[in-house]
Amino acid sequence: MAKLVEFEDIYQELGSDGLHLFDVRWYLDGRDGYESYMERHIKTSTFLDVDTCLSDRSSKDPRSGRHPLPDPKLFESVLSSFGVSRDHKLVFYDDQAGSIAARAWWMASAIGYDAALLNGGLTSAPETFTEAGPSINVSLTRLPYASASEWDSSLIINEDELKAKIASGSVILLDARSKERYLGINETVDQRAGHIPTAVSAFWRHNIDRRGRFKHPNEIAKNFRNLGIDQSVGKEIVSSCGSGITACHSIFSLLFSMNIQARLFPPSFSGWCNSPLNMVDR
Repeated sequence: MAKLVEFEDIYQELGSDGLHLFDVRWYLDGRDGYESYMERHIKTSTFLDVDTCLSDRSSKDPRSGRHPLPDPKLFESVLSSFGVSRDHKLVFYDDQAGSIAARAWWMASAIGYDAALLNGGLTSAPETFTEAGPSINVSLTRLPYASASEWDSSLIINEDELKAKIASGSVILLDARSKERYLGINETVDQRAGHIPTAVSAFWRHNIDRRGRFKHPNEIAKNFRNLGIDQSVGKEIVSSCGSGITACHSIFSLLFSMNIQARLFPPSFSGWCNSPLNMVDR
């Protein structure tokens, strides 16, 4: 279930034992998310690093993409290190309309936690509810295993299965990147430019308004219907992006607006394009 909460829904619970608020800032242009957190964040929130807590940095296989999914046991150990249990509410935010925080929401939800996104992110909180200062930066490699099971195969898809579904025409593959990157224009991140064959451009920002908040579910649903998605389409929906981060935003948006569960292709384009045998369209 895609849970979207307003700041007014949670501000009275900030600092309570039942609510854990996480700041999940990361930038494609190389800026440091933790530095941004130190400059200003919502009070009581804890910084959750994309590279060390939401990715498997030990992976040496370029076909896994730039942000491979970590072992869910390791991710759960990160949560437990902050005192999080399955009885608690988890709320994630960033300063990019949820496009980064959605990765944490997806991971937490996928292993059974009560997770939500904060609509509007950092800007939703009045100045009096923000502060500067340090937090704990946790590295997955230093934490023990916890009790989470493996990632649910109904929520993710690997490359071989995706190829089979593309060949059979039984999948709608969404690409959450900008139209320019989808078209292979001015690619500065990945070694090849373009998109996975048959993928449709579904830029995540189309589901966000000018204030960085989610549009009304009816508007978001209209965007997806324009891509051929509805309850009776008869095809599986798979979400991808550059490295499996903003793809989660599309998954959230589709659930939020149409109650349709898409699967995540974790390597996304960064993994796909690292195999010389994989075709790339432009």
